[in-house]
Amino acid sequence: MDKSLPKPPRLVVAVDLLPLRPGGENGGLKPAIFSLLRTVRRQAPDAIVFLFLTNSASHAQVRELAGPNDILVCILEDPEYPVANQPDEPNEYKLLPPPPNLVQLLDADLLYCPFGATTFHVQGVPTIALIADFLHRDYPFTLSAGQIAEREAYIQKTLSDATLVQCISRAGVERAQANYQVASDRLFYTYLPIHARLADLQSADDKARPVSLPTSPFFFYPANLWLHKNHEVLLCGYARYVRLAQGEPWPLVLTFHEDLRAQYLRGLARTLGIERNVHFMGFLPEQDLHQVWRRAGALVFPSLHEGFGIPLLEAMHYRVPIISGDRFSLKEVGGDAVYLIDAKKPVSLSDALLAVSTRPELRARLVELGQQRLHLFDINVAARTLLDAFRAATRKADDFPRPPHYRNAAELVVAATPASTDAWTIEIQYAAKDTAKCIVYLNDVPFASFASGNAAAERFSFVCRPDGRTLTVRLGRNNRAASARQIAIKKVMARHAPGDEILLYAEPLTIEQ
Repeated sequence: MDKSLPKPPRLVVAVDLLPLRPGGENGGLKPAIFSLLRTVRRQAPDAIVFLFLTNSASHAQVRELAGPNDILVCILEDPEYPVANQPDEPNEYKLLPPPPNLVQLLDADLLYCPFGATTFHVQGVPTIALIADFLHRDYPFTLSAGQIAEREAYIQKTLSDATLVQCISRAGVERAQANYQVASDRLFYTYLPIHARLADLQSADDKARPVSLPTSPFFFYPANLWLHKNHEVLLCGYARYVRLAQGEPWPLVLTFHEDLRAQYLRGLARTLGIERNVHFMGFLPEQDLHQVWRRAGALVFPSLHEGFGIPLLEAMHYRVPIISGDRFSLKEVGGDAVYLIDAKKPVSLSDALLAVSTRPELRARLVELGQQRLHLFDINVAARTLLDAFRAATRKADDFPRPPHYRNAAELVVAATPASTDAWTIEIQYAAKDTAKCIVYLNDVPFASFASGNAAAERFSFVCRPDGRTLTVRLGRNNRAASARQIAIKKVMARHAPGDEILLYAEPLTIEQ
């Protein structure tokens, strides 16, 4: 008699890839979504089926993403990219035009919208939507009035429809709460640690074409030509650097999706007299980017606004020093492993270019810090978080334990931990005026506690196997004299071995209750 337990039914996740475009129009979000979904499938190969909703322009690329049990349904026909009416693949279909209750008709358990818009949301089917940033609220001057209105309308609808909202950094969660007052139990975040994919692609392609690059070290900026990417300030700062440089200045290599701004920026480079130093390379496939990273001298990343910042991790992975601003998620991702600039000031940028190009010891230190910081980012941790969200959104409230609510527990700090199952020492440096009990949580599970004293500065350390869990420090709920208390977390460090440490948090945060 077979006493084995029956396998649970597979989770059918409809993935809305209608906004996906060929080439690089979607920026870094496209490879990030592909990498995340591939890793989710590896973690639950027999427990999940993806039902991809596609447009004909990118249908072939989604076919490369799909697994043997996944289903592709083309629901939008682009005349320039037709899909055959009778595809050879048995799991591919066309449905034109799609009915409004498409997701119900396809019997999906969940709708996942990685590009944000919840176009096919219907009552009765839980929805998870990814919102990459809130650029239209945080930097509205970089968008037209029409773009702002369009973004505002879709985000308002998304926040109304979505069961859970996925962000791509802790900073993204904070901006969702600040801009739209979204309840914290509806928000979660997954980093986009896809930095290793380029080398994997290159090793799988023995016939990769050589890329024409400068023979000397060069500054590299991979970014589409959107206004918030700040190319004007970069070119002005780079022109000043060229004038200050002793000897031959490092060239500047730009990769991007070609659009109308490309001609304008090429003209600006000519006006500034740096056209021979700046290489406008346009869009490069990912296989070619591997070659660029291997030969780059430094990443320069003057973006004014980022939901995450994938190039920072790519630079760390390829042992390339980083020059970057610290706005929004960039400080969270880069930490102390970047040469910080004021991205609005060309002089700050040019000084950084000069320092990094002329000081080998500075470059070596930035590379070393970047190698340590990479411990915080792992695609398996991000995929596990997303898979947990899939499961949570499709269960009934009484089927699984909900995370606790901390109504009277002030949140002092939240930080990522190393994506490692080795033993790490976590040290919390703090200052407090009164005695108070603080509790340390890993993924909302209490792990350690300490009592702050009256000393000007204190330290508390504990050992754990962090595994990429989120570390949160909260005040205990039963502290007395709360109205007079003032406590600040000064720094959080993770140490694995002598000389191997990561700065998890460094900005003082004072909370008065």
